[in-house]
Order: sequence, then structure tokens, then C-alpha cells
Amino acid sequence: MACAISNTCSVPLLAVRGPGAVQLVTSPADEADISKVAVFDVENCRLTCFSRSGHQFVIANKDNIQVYCCNTRQVLYELPKRRINALEYSPQDTYLLLFEPFTTVAGEDEKPNLYIYKSINGELMASYVQKKQNEWAPIWSNDEAIFGRIQTNQVWFYEVPNFERYVNRLHIEGLQIFSLGKSNAPYTIASYIKGKKGIPDSVRLFTYPNLKTTIASKSFFNFDHVNMKWNYKGTALLVLCSSDMSENSYYGDTMLQHLNRNGDSSNVQLSKAGPIYSMEWSPIADEFCVVYGFMPSKATIFNSKCDVAWELSSGAKNAAYYSFDGIHIALCGFGNVAGNIEVWNMKDRKRLSQIEALDTTHFQWCYDNFHFITATTAPRLRVKNGFKVWRLTGELIYEYKTSENQELWQVLWQPGTYTRGQRAAIRSDDGSAPGKPKAAAAYRPPHLRQTTRQVPKLHEDVPVKPATQQTPRVPKPGGVEELFTGDLEKDKKIKQTHKKLQQIKGLKERLANGDKLEVDQLEKIKRENELIEEMENLRL
Repeated sequence: MACAISNTCSVPLLAVRGPGAVQLVTSPADEADISKVAVFDVENCRLTCFSRSGHQFVIANKDNIQVYCCNTRQVLYELPKRRINALEYSPQDTYLLLFEPFTTVAGEDEKPNLYIYKSINGELMASYVQKKQNEWAPIWSNDEAIFGRIQTNQVWFYEVPNFERYVNRLHIEGLQIFSLGKSNAPYTIASYIKGKKGIPDSVRLFTYPNLKTTIASKSFFNFDHVNMKWNYKGTALLVLCSSDMSENSYYGDTMLQHLNRNGDSSNVQLSKAGPIYSMEWSPIADEFCVVYGFMPSKATIFNSKCDVAWELSSGAKNAAYYSFDGIHIALCGFGNVAGNIEVWNMKDRKRLSQIEALDTTHFQWCYDNFHFITATTAPRLRVKNGFKVWRLTGELIYEYKTSENQELWQVLWQPGTYTRGQRAAIRSDDGSAPGKPKAAAAYRPPHLRQTTRQVPKLHEDVPVKPATQQTPRVPKPGGVEELFTGDLEKDKKIKQTHKKLQQIKGLKERLANGDKLEVDQLEKIKRENELIEEMENLRL
């Protein structure tokens, strides 16, 4: 099924939302001067959203919903809805979905609070009572042939255009959330079931419309939340399990699992201990990126069999973003991590750029797949709000700063297919490129920073002796260094295991000489075969 209306804009628009107005401006990445396409004088606008193809733009204010056509630059229609706090489009932009908080009035029937409109003209197609706010949005198949709505312990499935009554139902005690794969028929459905009284939590896969047979499942204990993401074909699923607190960490534990509709399921083995910050599927290939581990964290690309395809650099990172064409990936460190961004080429497996974007609260690739935007927005940060537009090669090409005490709430790129903009890069006063990491300068006391005086020396300079060439260290025959693999993590474990085996060797010699050993020393000897097997596995 094709999109209801295509996007005919040749240059992407940028939506900028603040306390006083919502503006649509031409792309700051384009070589032409930036111009305002539309200004909506809406105070305290709560929501804005582009359609998935980019041909429509929605503004939710305190009085109504305005639907704006980006092709004709005209308001198409208005909807008299005042309490809307969430909205989105169906996968092919055929329908516009609006949600307002569920409320009840004593003595009155429950009123619908979820609305489905025809996006082209605002015709109301259906309305439902939706009590859960977190999982309010119906989940559609990619071709919009079916959609499902979460209810207590069940999911109701509707077959479009029949909006009146569901035609199929998935009913499982403890069902919390569900997800629908991005493929066309046959559709794959994932469900998360919360266990109780010694029964583990589980994630199960089904094929629509046969919802009685489980095609794959995975069980686990002691986790509070799950986040499920499908690959671009809708055939494989990543499940990130997390807990609020645990015995090991105040911040809780995380675990990553992989399931597919062939019936396979497995844990994704990570080589470094610590939390999992981000997991993202490639939009064009059956592989995924995971950012994990205590700082400095690691970023690893896994293939469809959950084997390591290649390792990216370690560093202060906690997020990964694929470009829409899947050729590049940005590894970022935001939030409580310094604003570091690395851009990698997925085909050549090379790092293209490394920049600093401090105080970043929002990151988004432009749909030309060559630029991206970083922004500092309220309410996360209420000072120094603004946004910057960068090339993936690391050059800053545009920067906007709000005036003092002025807030920026949101910036959004218009979806679509566009050619690369050619705006020239910005240069600093000294000719350097902004955002490039700079080497730390020598420390100067505050009272000398505005002067040319030299910093007093505490000690006289001592002539540096010429470095003498040292012969390389050769491992001793039979020493532990001969067992090293070159992997730091593995070599550390090999060294520990080798030390335990040497201790066991000494204990066995004492035992042969007739010495009396303690109980724990005898137990240590019994583990010799286990440690030898562990050593062999580490050296593979």
C-alpha cells in the first residue's frame, strides 16, 4: 500500500517549537538563505508532528488541532480537540491518531478518548475508550491491513476497514505489552507476559492469525521492564530486559535477548560487564549495534546469529543512531556523559569524524543522510538553548542560539527524500573548525590569564636524557605470557586462571609429601580440571 499523499518538497523543512510560536523554516543545510515558510502564533504549543512521508505537519494547541500541508503551504483542516497529549500517523500516513487522557464522570458512561481520522480530510473513522496511557497507540502492520489495541491481559486485532469490532484476539494472563513486526503478511507478533508466584516472565512470538501456537519464546526472572525492537524485515526481535534495582547494582541489571520467527532464541553475549545503554537494528541489513559496559563503554556490531561482526572504538558513549540509509552510524555520549559524537562508515568500517557537542539533549539525522542536528532544549536544560547542524564529516555549518532566558522546546526534520545541501562550513575566529576536540592547554593561574607574563617555574628544567633503546621483553619459557592472545580482557582472565592452577600445583606437591591440607585447599584441588577447561576455552 502506497502512502496516501507523497511529499513533493525539494528542500527539507525544519520545525522549531518554542513558548511563543511554532515555525517552519527551510533547511539550514541548504546553500540558499534560510527562509520562514510558516509561522504559527501559538503560545505554549504542546505537540507537533510530521507525517511519516513528510507531506503533513500537525500542531496541537489549547483550542484545536491544525493539520498543515507542506506541499501547498496551506492549513488543510482543523479538529476541535483541546486536551490531546499524544498523536501519531499510521505507517502509510492514511490515518491520524489522537489521544487524550482518560477521565470519568460519576453517573455517566465512559467516553471515547482515542480517535482515528482519515488524514487526507479529517473524517472520523473510529473512536475507542483507551484507559492505558503508556501503550495508548494502536500498533499497525506495515501495510495497514491490521492493527492491534492493548487491553487488560489481551490484545484486540482489527482488520481494516472494519473499525467497529475486533476480528481476532490474543488472550494471555499477565500480558503487559505487545509489538507487531514490520513485515507484510504473514505478520509476526511479540508479547511480554509478566510472571507471578514463581512463574518466570516471558516473551513469546506468534504468527497472525494463528494466535494459539507459540513459535518462539524466552523466559527470565527478576526484571521489571522490557523494550522490544524488530529488524527491518520483521523477522527477528531484540528484547532489552532491565530492573530498577538489583543485588549487584543500585541502578539495576540489564540483559539482551534475541528471538526470530524460525523458533530460535538466545542471549546476546557481551564482552564487558555493565549496563546496556542502547540497541539499534540496521535499517538495511540483518545486524544490530549495542552500546554497553561501564565507562568507557563499548560499541559492538552483531550479525543475525548474535556473533560479533566487528568492534567499534571504546569511549564515553551511551547512544547509537543509524542514518536512514544505513550507511553511517553515530555513536554519542549525551546526558551525564560529555557530548561526544563519532560518525562511522558501516561499509568501510572507518571512523569519519569526531566532534564535541556539549549539553546536547536531542540528536536527529537529516533525511538527506549527510547532515544531522544537535539541540539543547527545555525542560531538560533551560539555559543556552539552541541547535547546531553538522555534516557527517564533522563540519559545523549552522548554529542558532536563543536569546537570554528564552527557551527552545523542540526541533524536527521533515521526512522525505532529498539531495545533499551544500552550505559552507563555519569557521572560528582563529580559522579552526568548531566542535573539533582540542588538546588541553597548559594551566595558567586566574590572575595571569589576561596577561602575557610567564608562569613562575617551581623547579629548574632538567636536561632530558636521550632515550636508550630497550630490547623487547621476551616471555619466559613456560610462563603465563606465552598463553596470551592479545585480547586484554581474555589475557586478564588467563593470568588469573594460570595463578590458580599454579597454586593447585603447589598444593598437590604438599599432599604428595604427606602434608595435611585444609578442607578448602582440597576443594581447590578438585577444581583443577574445570580450570584447565576454562583456560583452553579462553585461548580459542
